[in-house]
Amino acid sequence: MRDTMTIGTIGGLIGTLFMHLTNLVLQSLGMLKITTLQIASALFMDWDQVNTTYGFIIGAINHFFIGAIAGVIIAMVLRYFGKDYYLLKGLGVLGVMYLVAMGFILPLNDIATQIRSDTGSLLGHIISYTISGIITTIIIYRYSEFKETVK
Repeated sequence: MRDTMTIGTIGGLIGTLFMHLTNLVLQSLGMLKITTLQIASALFMDWDQVNTTYGFIIGAINHFFIGAIAGVIIAMVLRYFGKDYYLLKGLGVLGVMYLVAMGFILPLNDIATQIRSDTGSLLGHIISYTISGIITTIIIYRYSEFKETVK
């Protein structure tokens, strides 16, 4: 597929689905107290509305929009810088997104402040971002028709 936006969006949506599934598994194991979907909901809603039906719907929409944006950014990076070392590039993009989200956006907007003192949740989010980055990047790498700079 040659369309950067389309393959990036598809890869990002699938990667986000796996991020949320990872969150659910880690939450069921007691490692994660707040999921990325809840955080995506809290970007626009008060915390007491996050765990409602509307909170879930708004959180899912926001979560998938953010994931699609991440996929498009990864696709653009691979298109313009080549597909060599694709996993490293994809994880770099998701790493920056993790740092921006958890290090700047959440504290600035006073969202999910309890996560800052919960090491398990922070590690869980690192794991879920990593899995999402790997899956998103593999899908984009495999199904895109971008150049490879190193043979």
